[in-house]
Amino acid sequence: MNKLEWLIAWRYLGAQRKSLFVSLIGIFSMLGVSIGVFALVVALAAVNGFEEEVTAQMIGKDAHLEIMSYNGEPIESYDSLTREAKNRDSNIVASSPFIIYKVGISSKKVNDGIVIYGIDAESAKGVTDIYKYIKWGEYSVDSLEDLTGKMRPGIILGSGLANRLRVVVGDKLVLQLFQSPDEALGSGPKMMMCVVSGIFETGTYEYDGNLAYIGLKEMQKLLGMGDAVMGIQFRIKDHWKAGEAAYDMSQWLTYPYYSMDWKAKNITLLKWMNYEKFIVAAVICLIILVAAFNIISSLIMVVIDKTKEIGILRSMGFSKAGIMRVFMLMGSFIGVGGTIVGGTIGLVLCKLQEAYHFITLPGDVYVIPYFPISVHLIDVVLIFVIGIALCVLATLLPAWKASRLDPVGAIRHE
Repeated sequence: MNKLEWLIAWRYLGAQRKSLFVSLIGIFSMLGVSIGVFALVVALAAVNGFEEEVTAQMIGKDAHLEIMSYNGEPIESYDSLTREAKNRDSNIVASSPFIIYKVGISSKKVNDGIVIYGIDAESAKGVTDIYKYIKWGEYSVDSLEDLTGKMRPGIILGSGLANRLRVVVGDKLVLQLFQSPDEALGSGPKMMMCVVSGIFETGTYEYDGNLAYIGLKEMQKLLGMGDAVMGIQFRIKDHWKAGEAAYDMSQWLTYPYYSMDWKAKNITLLKWMNYEKFIVAAVICLIILVAAFNIISSLIMVVIDKTKEIGILRSMGFSKAGIMRVFMLMGSFIGVGGTIVGGTIGLVLCKLQEAYHFITLPGDVYVIPYFPISVHLIDVVLIFVIGIALCVLATLLPAWKASRLDPVGAIRHE
C-alpha cells in the first residue's frame, strides 16, 4: 500500500457535500461497531467477575481436595494416609479429617433433614473458610451450657437453616440418626442434643440452607464409628492445580480409597458458567456483525457514488488491486476506529467499577454489595481481533466490486 491509497481512502471516508448521506452511514457503522465492542468488553468482564466470585465461594466452603472411600466405608488409619499424602505432594499446606452424614434435626417448632459435617474445628480452619462467614455467635463446636446449665455439644448452622428451624444462638437442637450401622433391627433412633454456638452466612443458599457442623468426636459417638472418619480434606498452594493433585493421588491410592478435587465436585456449575460466557459473547457479537453489514452497505454506496472517480483513477494507471485496497482501507478505518473507541470506553468503565464499585447490588439478594468486574487480557485481545476482522471481511465484497468496474463505463457513468 502506498501513501496515495491511504489519502484517497481517507478522502472518500470524509464528509463531502455531495456524499454527506454516505458519510453519515459510515459514521453510524462506526458507532455500531463501538457499541458492540463496548457491550462485549463489559459483558465478558461481568461474566468473569461473577465466575470468579462463585469460584471463590466454592473453594472457600469446600476443601481443594478430598480423600474418601467407596460406599462411605470408614477410614480407620487416616493419620497414616494423611502423612503419606503430605510426603508425596509438597503442595499440600493443610489437612483435616471429617465425617459427613445425613441426619434429622429438630427444634421446638420444626423438624428437617440436613447434611452435617463432623469436623476438628482447629484443623478445619486450614482447609475451608467457613469460620470467616460466622455472622452470629462464634466458630466453635466445643461443649456449651444450655439454658438449664447442662453442657451440650456446640453446633454451627447456616443462616438459611437457622431461619427454617427458627432458632438463634443458644437454642437447643436435637440430632436424630434413624438408621445407625450398629443398631439392632427395630431399635429406636439415636439422638443427640446440641446447642447452637454459631450461625454462618455465605450468601449461597445451597450451603446456608442445608449444612451444619459439629465436633468430630461427637459425630463419631453418634455414629458409633470409634476413631474412624469418612474422609480427609486437603488445601494445596494453588487451587487451580487441585485436579493435577487429585490425579497424582489416584496413582498411588489403593482400593477402597479415591480422591476428588473441588472442580470435580462442582463440574455441573463450572460447565454452566463456561457455556454462559460463550452464549453471552456469541449473542453480543451479533451487534458487531450487524455493524459489519452496515459497512458493506456504506461501501457499496460509496462505490456507486464514486464510480466516475474510480474510472478516472483506473485510466490514470491505478491497478485493480490498488482500487480494492482503497476500499478495504475505508472499511478498516471504520472497524479499527469503532473497535478502539468502544473497547477503550468499555475498559475505562470496567476499571472505574473495579476501583470505586459505583454500580451496587442489593445486599439482601447478593453475597457482595457491588457488581463484580474482572477484565482478562485474553478476552480483550480476542474482542479487538474479532471486531477488526469482521469489519475487514465486510470490505471484501464492495472492494471487489469497485475493482471490477470498467474504466470507460465508469467515466461515462452519471
